[in-house]
Amino acid sequence: MEEVYVEEFMSPGCTGCPAVKEMLEELSGEFGDQLIVEEVDITVETTRAFHYGIMSVPAVAVNGILKFMGVPDKEELKKAILQELER
Repeated sequence: MEEVYVEEFMSPGCTGCPAVKEMLEELSGEFGDQLIVEEVDITVETTRAFHYGIMSVPAVAVNGILKFMGVPDKEELKKAILQELER
């Protein structure tokens, strides 16, 4: 696969969301154009959050599949991205 699409589900006031955002920014630096990250505010995009069954944030979906609820381990997040790139 040439690109991996990551959705970072967050909301204002979320205490763990800045850590996920920082991780994704660092990984974007590593993967460059191969990693597309979108920040999704669940208070605005309620239908999208409902689609994934998200009840709390942060949450991370990789290529349309919810992979992490809560703050993921950076290495596990990187592994999930690499697995998609190898497809």
